[in-house]
This record gives sequence, C-alpha cells and structure tokens, in this order.
Amino acid sequence: MGKVHSTAKIAKQKWQQTGGHDKLVFVATFIYLGIITAFMIWHQEFFSPDRFFVFVFVAMLIAGKAWAFFWDWLPPIMLILGYDYLRGLVPLAGGKAHIRAMIYFDKAIFFGNVPTLWLQQHFFLNGTISWYDNVAAVLYFLHFIIPLFVALLFWFIDKKIFKLYTTGIILVSYLAFITYYLFPAMPPWMAAQQNFLPPVAHILDQTLAHFAHPINLPTVYNYVGANLVAAVPSLHAAYPLMTALFFYKKFPKWGLVFFIYPLTMFLAVMYLGEHYFFDIVIASIYVYAIYGLLTDWRGITTLIKNKSRKAFSKSSPELS
Repeated sequence: MGKVHSTAKIAKQKWQQTGGHDKLVFVATFIYLGIITAFMIWHQEFFSPDRFFVFVFVAMLIAGKAWAFFWDWLPPIMLILGYDYLRGLVPLAGGKAHIRAMIYFDKAIFFGNVPTLWLQQHFFLNGTISWYDNVAAVLYFLHFIIPLFVALLFWFIDKKIFKLYTTGIILVSYLAFITYYLFPAMPPWMAAQQNFLPPVAHILDQTLAHFAHPINLPTVYNYVGANLVAAVPSLHAAYPLMTALFFYKKFPKWGLVFFIYPLTMFLAVMYLGEHYFFDIVIASIYVYAIYGLLTDWRGITTLIKNKSRKAFSKSSPELS
C-alpha cells in the first residue's frame, strides 16, 4: 500500500512541476488524437502505427518536440511494422493450418461449449445490431490505438517505462510471429466455413455496414500481406493485457480499473468469432512471461541461480 501511495504521490508531484506549455501540449495532443481516432473508426479505418506516428509527429512539430519524438518512436514503430510484414509472409511458407486443437481445448474448459458459439447463440440477433455489437466492433478497431495512446502517455511522463512497455509489445509481437509460423491456426469463423463448427456469424462485417462509408488514408499496410491463420496467440488479447499490466505498474491506484479493457477485449474477440479462448490463454502466457522478464529480470535470474545451486548440491556427493 505504501508503494501505491508513493507512486501516485510522485506522479502528482511531477504533474504539478510540469510547465504550463508542456501541460497544454499533453492535453491538446490527446484531444487531437481522440478526434482523429473517432473519425477513423467511424469510417472503418484502423489507426495503424505508421498513421499514428505521422499524426503525432505533426503535433510534436508544432509543439517543438518533433526530433525527440522522432528518435524515441522510430525504432519501436519500425519494429512493429517489420513484424506485420513478416506475419504477412507466413502463408507463403505453405504450412497446414491447425483447426481441432483450439476447439477441443475450449470444449474441455467450457463443459462441451465453444465460447464463440455460446456467446453468439445467446446474444447475437441476426439482422439486428445491438449496442454491444457496436462496442465489440469499436474495441476490435482499437487494437493498435489504445496501446499507442498509453505508450504516448508513458513517453510524456516516464521514458524508462515507455521503453520497457514498447519492448514488451515488440517482444510479444515477434514471439507471436514465430508461433504463427510453427502453428498456423484457423479462427472460429474460418473453421465454421470449413464445417468444423456450426455457422459463425461474421458480426464485425454486419456491424460495420452501419458505419460511415470507408475512406482510404495512405498506410504501409496497403502493401503488407494478410495472414488469415494468425490466430494463436491473439494479439488482440496480448496487447491489452500487456498495456493493463504496465499501466498498473505505473499507476497502481487506478491501474486495476484498466483491466476492464483486456477483459472486455477477450469477450469481444470471442463473440465476434475472431478467436478461441485457447488463443487468449496462449497470449496471456506470453504476456506474463515477457512482463516478468522485463520488470523483474534480476529476481528471475537470482531464482534460477538458486534453483541451479540446489539441484547441483543434491546431485553432487558431499565432500567429507
């Protein structure tokens, strides 16, 4: 509890010591990005990392912080774009997509039910778009933007945690890429098309049909190939969980509330038919492992050394 109060007190003191110009830049940047985000989601566009980088760079140019932003953000943005490019190459490897493992796992956990099917049977009304359908669609479109917003918040207030957090996002992305290559896996909607599951409604398409007409802003993602069997792990689950963990680390007083974000995202991706519970479990394991490594690597290495010493002492004969 003392650590919670100490962290909150430090954050409050730092904000009070921040100059009026920097406070104005901070608030204006997030309002500006919020307006752009709403506009893009309404027009069915992902706020991709390259677009985010350009829009924020323009804001930082006006604020006189352009080069600091450029050099701090260019490496993580380029690495994320590199991951997406590599992910698009995976289908060219021609590996056979796995289908049954995720279904068997979900049924074993949920007493014979697949969460996607159960959620759609109980909540989706075909031909009618409910408020929670819109919420699920918006959450899905926030895949990049909330993690990037939080990264920007960290960049403004604590460069150290910014670097740790962006490293975590990058590591889980590339670990996911390796998994996609070794274990390509079909999402529920595709498994249903192959008759391995009962019909799964593509709720996202039906919901987006009620949004504004799509626009086509320039992005490098127009040149990145799609990978429809990149389902395990779910990065739609991994990014929010990593974000919530680091947000809690920085703001323990309010951080627990932020866990609503990954929990609702977990439900959303299953309800939309994009992921199994299995995909979320694997993503969560990756996230906790990487988070632990980044935030307590000294403790982990000490634990490994102690375990190794104990194992060695048991296996070695005692010297008389």
